[in-house]
Amino acid sequence: MSKTTVTTTETILLQPLSPPAPIASISRRSSDPDLLAPITEHSVHDAESALPPETAVSTAQRWNDPPRNKYRVLSCFFAFLVYGMNDGAPGAMVPLFGEYYRLSHSIVSLIFLSPMVGCVLASFTSNRLHAVAGRRGVAATATGAYILAYLGLTQHPPFPVVVCLLVLTGFGSGLMNGSWNSWVGGLVQGSTLLGFLHGFWGAGATLAPIVISRIATKVEDWWIFYCKWHLRISITGLACLACVGVTSSFWDDTGSGFHRQHASPSPNAQEGTIKILKNRVTLTLSAFMVLYAGSEVTIGGWLLTFMMSVRNGSPTASSLATSGYWVGLTAGRFGLGWITGYVGEKVMVTVYLLSAIGLEIGFWLGKEFAVSAVMAALIGVSTGMIMPSGIRVMTKLLPPEKHLVSVGFATAFAVSGSSVFPFAVGALAEAYGVQVLQPVALALFGSQLALWLFISRGKLKV
Repeated sequence: MSKTTVTTTETILLQPLSPPAPIASISRRSSDPDLLAPITEHSVHDAESALPPETAVSTAQRWNDPPRNKYRVLSCFFAFLVYGMNDGAPGAMVPLFGEYYRLSHSIVSLIFLSPMVGCVLASFTSNRLHAVAGRRGVAATATGAYILAYLGLTQHPPFPVVVCLLVLTGFGSGLMNGSWNSWVGGLVQGSTLLGFLHGFWGAGATLAPIVISRIATKVEDWWIFYCKWHLRISITGLACLACVGVTSSFWDDTGSGFHRQHASPSPNAQEGTIKILKNRVTLTLSAFMVLYAGSEVTIGGWLLTFMMSVRNGSPTASSLATSGYWVGLTAGRFGLGWITGYVGEKVMVTVYLLSAIGLEIGFWLGKEFAVSAVMAALIGVSTGMIMPSGIRVMTKLLPPEKHLVSVGFATAFAVSGSSVFPFAVGALAEAYGVQVLQPVALALFGSQLALWLFISRGKLKV
């Protein structure tokens, strides 16, 4: 009888073990202490505890899921197109401003420096603005700053007023950078999407010099770029369309939604901002983006003047060479985004920077106009994905609640780099000539490579 009982007991114990899946889903509230002991530390949550709270927000959204994200992504792309035109315009405006206002290179270079003031201001107000008005408020404020600045520039005011108006564009750029980069970078396949986002920026930066050069060959009125350069199209009108697009697409993203997603014990947004800015990931990648943006905009901003003064190119040919640089940058962002995400940002950025250094040396040593134009375009291709990759790495290393402030801070300081270094080149060009562009660009690429190799070691702590 005892033997029969043992056989029956073994049969009952073996039946639950036959399908492995149910074992993995056994509730942690099981009453058998011997069964719980070996898996208490490593088991997954049971079904009840795995249910998210009602206020939880998924961090794995796709560009098309939920469906409204499709409209949001497209509106961000268009806003970055306008943003790119805004950044591509000053370099082409340098000769026009110098002639119209009769100013030297060092004074005209203030148009590169003044947006930094607005952008740094945006980096410290972005978190609070999100808390109060959400991304809807950020969209309206950022594009609204563009519109106000462009309306002022249509009146071709005195040059000091032009410099002050460009502070507004820097403020708008800083807000858009932090908000749209952090949102797009947090989506599934964020590396590819960031490549597209910054590709539209590159498309805008390509379009602006072409439009301005056409204006310069017909009339001397540089302000037509902001007023009406074809039919009724102008950058002011495009900024208005961007305002409507991004504001309406993020209409339901209000301050209350931001509080739910970024709930923290911090008593105020400013304290949270300062706390986040103290971590090494934010500071190190911010320094890297300062150097990158400095090299990108320094080359794009002074290339037209360099090709005319040093390579003896005509205004039209030099303008095409400048557009070639921006076309290369845009092509790199659209074409290399998937490859960068597949291989990995750490490896590919190293490859991109080594290529940029080699091409920059060829640009410097090649004295022919055609060689310089080709090298400039290839430099654009090789550096196109560096900025999106840096942002993507930041979103991978930091938790979601830190994305907005950290990415906003990093990209804001990137804009400061895009202001300081072109200004420095302008000051040096006044004393030593525009040929200083090449050693400065080479030094910036070398500094980026050294800093990226440090980042790639994987020892940064949040």
